Order: sequence, then structure tokens, then C-alpha cells
Amino acid sequence: MKERLVSIIINCHNGEKYLFETLKSIQNQKYKNFEVIFIDNCSTDNTYKIFKKVKDRRFKYFKTKKKIKLYNARNFALKKCKGDFITFLDADDWWNENFLSSRKSFFKSSDDYGFSYSNCFHFFENSKKTKIFSKSKFPSGFVTNYLLNDYVVKMGTIIIKKRIAKLYKFNQNYNIIGDFDFILRVSEKFKAKAFNDLLVTIRIHQNNFSHNNRKLFYSEFKNWVKSKNLDNSYYRQNKRKLFLKLEYLRLVYLILEEKRLNLIVDIIKYPLLLQKLKLALIFFVPISLIKLKLKYF
Repeated sequence: MKERLVSIIINCHNGEKYLFETLKSIQNQKYKNFEVIFIDNCSTDNTYKIFKKVKDRRFKYFKTKKKIKLYNARNFALKKCKGDFITFLDADDWWNENFLSSRKSFFKSSDDYGFSYSNCFHFFENSKKTKIFSKSKFPSGFVTNYLLNDYVVKMGTIIIKKRIAKLYKFNQNYNIIGDFDFILRVSEKFKAKAFNDLLVTIRIHQNNFSHNNRKLFYSEFKNWVKSKNLDNSYYRQNKRKLFLKLEYLRLVYLILEEKRLNLIVDIIKYPLLLQKLKLALIFFVPISLIKLKLKYF
């Protein structure tokens, strides 16, 4: 049986620092029937020169006429895809050579599942240390409740049917949480197939957009929560958790940006002990002196 074509989307703006490693990790895949849809979002560095070093007809280059938001760029890329399945890889992350081949069971059972996802590694650029992202075993099936409780989906790990991705698309009003919103909407209607292997590495570094825009992250998540129909069973069951996550995000950005003394009262009132301890830590200890992974969801 012929292997199903997989479209790999890379959205890139000034990604020269890590790009070649990312591209080579794709080229080295043991699963060979893929195409790369590379969207150069008006880069001003050596992105194009680095891309051209990969002499491979499967790698297709597109450049936007002007710089656009990430989720506009994702939707632009979706229009270029010819594969039966679509996956995403950021220009600073990379795959183990077995990533695509390990998903063959998903390709064959795709009538039962709309998308697949997996665990991954986090590589911390400053310390050069690698850690497993989650110690949990990810479930298959309808996973909306699970993800609202513990959002573990990294875009570099997912593979989704093209028809579903094109139907749902990305909400272009978001700058940070568009991936989160996209996966949650898809998960309400389609089953997920989970893989608990570790074949994807996500690079954590000081230029990660979400880490540098915590106020925007909070604002977008606040608007997302307000937009949800809380009569929907998924969101009704998780209403308290959603508002606690929202309060946690609010306190994180206020502590890092303002650190007013009256925030101590809000920290004390926060009901979840582990998160309360993290909030207290970043309030009382200079962030430059601690290595603290602040989890958004």
C-alpha cells in the first residue's frame, strides 16, 4: 500500500539561528512521502539562503507579500497543502527520524481518529538541558475534558486530517493561543489518537513569543473563556478550573511586570497550593536567579 502524503507546515520569520537543524530533521525522516510547505513571513535575515541549502524537491518555498500574524500564516499554508494529513513544526524545533514513521497506525486508522498527538522533550537553550515535557500517559478518544484540565498538546507533535484542518482553520484574531483554540475546537468533534513516545523536541529560549508577551497571553485567554458557552457540558464541568487558570495567568504577568505589594494578598488567596508556591517564588526571588518553568495551561 502506498504511503499517505503528509504535508509539513513551517511558518518562519527570521528563523536563521536554528532553521537548518529543523529542516534536516525533516529530510532525515524514515517516512519519505511528505512535502514541506515553508512559509517565509517576510524574513530579513538569511532564512531564504538556509532554506535553499536543502536540495530537495519535496521542500516548497512560499513568501508572504507582507508580514502577517502567525495564524494568518498558518491558514495561508493550509491552502498550499496537498497531503492527506497535515503536521506542523516550528523553525526552532526538531523531530527524531522516526517521528512520521511511528504514526503509520494513525494513518491506517484515520477513520476512527481526527488527529494524533504525543509527548515530547523540552530543550532549554540556556542550560542545554533536555527534560521530558510531561510524565503523564496521554489518553486517546475524546480528550476535551482531559485537555481542559491539563493542556499537553504541542503543535510539533500533532498530525491532523487535512479536511478537518481546512474546515476548522485557525482563529486569526489570536496572536498566542490560536493553537490551543484550534485543538480544543477539533477535540470536541473528533477523537484523538495518543502516542506516548518521545520523538519531538521543543526548544525553549528567550525569544519564545509567548514567554515575552504574558499580558497578551492573559488577555487572549480571558477573551477565550468569555467566548465559551458555559452551557456546553465540557466547559460547564471545567468552569472553575478555567477561571483558576485565568487568575493564575493574571498574577504571573502582574508579578513579572509590576510586582506590587498588594499582589501578596491575591497570592495567599489563590487556592491551588503548587501554583501558589510558584507565584510566591517568582514574587520574592528575582526571576534571573531561578529556573522556573511557568506552565500556561
